[in-house]
Amino acid sequence: MAITSASFIALICALVVLSILPPVRRRLKQRSLRNVPGPISPSFWTGIAKELHSPFDMRFREHVLTSYGRAVRIAMPLGDVAIALSDPVAVGTMLGRHREVFELPVWFSETMNAVWGPGLMSVQGKEHSLQRRLLNPAFAVRHLRDMVPIFNRVSKELVDVLRKEAPEPGTEVDIAQYLSRYTLESIGRTGLGYTFGSLESHGTDYSRALKEFGPTLMRLHHWRLYLPLVRRIFPRSWLRWATEVLPWAALRHMRGISDNVYMTSLEVLQRKRELLKQGDESLSSDIGEGKDLISILLRLDATVSDENLIGHMSLLTLGATDTTSTMLSRVIELLARHPDAQGKLRRELTEATAGAGRSLADIDYEAYLNLPYLDAIIRETVRLYPPLQIAPRVAESDAVLPLGTPVPDAQGQPCHELFIPAGTIVWINIFGLNRDKDTWGPDANEWKPERWLAPLPPSVSDAHIPSIYAHTASFLAGPRACIGYNMALTVMRIAITHLVLSFDFARRSYGGTAELSRLPSKAPLP
Repeated sequence: MAITSASFIALICALVVLSILPPVRRRLKQRSLRNVPGPISPSFWTGIAKELHSPFDMRFREHVLTSYGRAVRIAMPLGDVAIALSDPVAVGTMLGRHREVFELPVWFSETMNAVWGPGLMSVQGKEHSLQRRLLNPAFAVRHLRDMVPIFNRVSKELVDVLRKEAPEPGTEVDIAQYLSRYTLESIGRTGLGYTFGSLESHGTDYSRALKEFGPTLMRLHHWRLYLPLVRRIFPRSWLRWATEVLPWAALRHMRGISDNVYMTSLEVLQRKRELLKQGDESLSSDIGEGKDLISILLRLDATVSDENLIGHMSLLTLGATDTTSTMLSRVIELLARHPDAQGKLRRELTEATAGAGRSLADIDYEAYLNLPYLDAIIRETVRLYPPLQIAPRVAESDAVLPLGTPVPDAQGQPCHELFIPAGTIVWINIFGLNRDKDTWGPDANEWKPERWLAPLPPSVSDAHIPSIYAHTASFLAGPRACIGYNMALTVMRIAITHLVLSFDFARRSYGGTAELSRLPSKAPLP
């Protein structure tokens, strides 16, 4: 018995040593990173992680991301160090030559896998490349062209609902909640071929689950780091049982969110497969008219598993809805703050519709692209207020990143590269890249759509920012660039056009909501 007890104690000690060795080794290797400028940590135990990731401390986060240069040291719990990078040379190396070294942190992808199943944000390596190749054709421009009439119809429904909410000039309306319903319904019809119901009283178990995911995840955020270890040790059935019996409200609620979305997605998917068997006529009579992304994917490859498709459906709807509605709300807020810009945009849209003898139904995908001031407003808003401010990566092995702008070493001399030890978190500082004054000029923090109506300064092109849209990092770049960015931009263009031609927006003096005043219709509606 004594030998058995001693062996057990030795095993426990060995496990403890093995678990703490990698972090200790990493901290020793991070000595050079501690010379990188950054905010002072208030605590060895917590670092600044709590303040940096708090949804109520956006000013602190923006200060950190823009006040210490292109490489920022982030103090993490227990003396660990992370780096936030807005140096275009370093970020370009991460997303290019070292793209296989810098991956999504395992705790991030494991969280997404546990809640939503296998999708682009929950798989890595070769599996991610295979899934990306499967999905790319579904997001082709030729399919987006077919979706424009559906986006037009949902936008018309949004305008009709807002007209009921704003019968008198100067009516105060919480526009954000309606834009959230609009984007969810637009993505539902064109992504899933599914409707969430009227925009007046929008709500199903599925839509509520999607909206509750973010707040619930924040309550579990600090425990996500341990998820990979827990999933390696315990069988999935045990973990499922634990979520049912543990007296942990946030965990049980997250399980309910996952179950809700899975069952609805499975129902939608099974119905799609049945319609596909019945032929194109049956699909064409469905909500998505056979033009939704899931129908397209099933036609491209009917053998793709339900598990993979459900993962794609969930992550697509979650990602597209939150980011697109946030950007739309920001555009409306900025137009309310800048009535001159709102008036200029309305004149451009009126000239493109009533001035040309066309209705909104006549404006196709290419026509929306040829509205320069609308395009400038969207570009400037996406630059200044990206849907994500930072994007996490972890070094899978030791790596050296070159710097375009040097940082001081221990002796205060300029250092032109950073040694990143394996396991170190590196945040791609999207916010810093998009607001860098050396790149965008002294007015980088100002909202100026007009900057896009003239050639950009040479410093923008010379910076070589890794980008798939408008020289900004807003949709990232490389193998994990946003696959649906064109779809999000199309949804925004169409909604803004309908809203600006139908209403005048004014910001309340105390902020918050917007005042809507109905406009006489100068453009025939579809």
